[in-house]
Amino acid sequence: MDSYYSLNDCRKEKTKEEKLSCKRLSLRNTKTYWLKDLTYGPNKKASFLANIWLSIFAVNARSFLNPHWIIKQINSIKNYQFTNYEKLLYSQLSNPGLLSYFNAFRTKENDLNENLGRELLELYTVGEGNFSEEDVQNTSLVLTGLILDKENNVRQSQKFHFKGETTILGKKKYFDLKSLINWLVQQPTTAENVAKRFGNYLIGEDVKTETISKIIEDFKENNLQLKVLYKGFASSEPYLNCAKYGSRLLDPCSLVSKTISLIGSKHPNNFNIGLKILNQMGQRLLEPPNPKGWPFGDEWLSSARIYYRKKGLIKLIADEEIWDTRNKSELLRSELVAFDPLNISLPAEPTRENISALITDPSWNFDGPIDLIF
Repeated sequence: MDSYYSLNDCRKEKTKEEKLSCKRLSLRNTKTYWLKDLTYGPNKKASFLANIWLSIFAVNARSFLNPHWIIKQINSIKNYQFTNYEKLLYSQLSNPGLLSYFNAFRTKENDLNENLGRELLELYTVGEGNFSEEDVQNTSLVLTGLILDKENNVRQSQKFHFKGETTILGKKKYFDLKSLINWLVQQPTTAENVAKRFGNYLIGEDVKTETISKIIEDFKENNLQLKVLYKGFASSEPYLNCAKYGSRLLDPCSLVSKTISLIGSKHPNNFNIGLKILNQMGQRLLEPPNPKGWPFGDEWLSSARIYYRKKGLIKLIADEEIWDTRNKSELLRSELVAFDPLNISLPAEPTRENISALITDPSWNFDGPIDLIF
């Protein structure tokens, strides 16, 4: 992971061509790193949990000059995803990738960019319909003066930061970044908005507020402790039903990672092919389409995407170098899928033909929610 930080700061390259070449290398290496971590990382459970939060704090790595900043964002998520939501949110709002994505650097009172202020309210805290345009403007004023120092650390410059009082969601104060986040996470609708967005990716469907009302209330009463959120979902009816029936349609990234892991090869072709077929499946890794993040559940279904799910996975098993460097796997057992496959009877020998039959079977596309017991 540290090797990715040793990549050049592409902003310091001299010519436009050198900057673009640096950016392409950074983007390719960062995508490879993340796919490897999800597939063979030392703590895959924590990585897949971080992947949910990465979808919630969605950033398109291609949109800024140093795509490897995403690794810093992922590390911040991993560091704070077992604390409370206030700390997690602050770690994201002090991340160069997210701030660059929203063009939030060096915004000033007389040159105000409201992108980050609006998304902070709508996506990360109180939720759509629970704030006014005045709240957006005043939140954006508090977010003025964010700069990036020479070590790529985010700080709030007093020179550019708005120094007056602002009124946000009924409270008048001399806010700074930390006090703003503290105030926003205290709002009653923040717990609901965060829990619902988390649940959508966890279960793979649009969870209804009424079905997770107890989770939301416990989350709120415990100062948005994230372990409380996870524990609440792990014992909830939607989670248990999803686990029982394997009803979560896997996003392409999870599907490709699962397939590479099954084959058991760590050859570079896995990740070169994996990234290409992810593009065909509609999920350009680390490039979500907008700040709302990736689709979830059956939103991934279309005739083209279903076709490329089958065709793409076959490319992995057909590559001779991948096949020749695989670990000899045990029997293909029924535990590998959430329900009985149509095209193969399990258990079965891990032959090329049998693995091909399994990964192109409809059952391979589904799973339960990620394990929340840590």
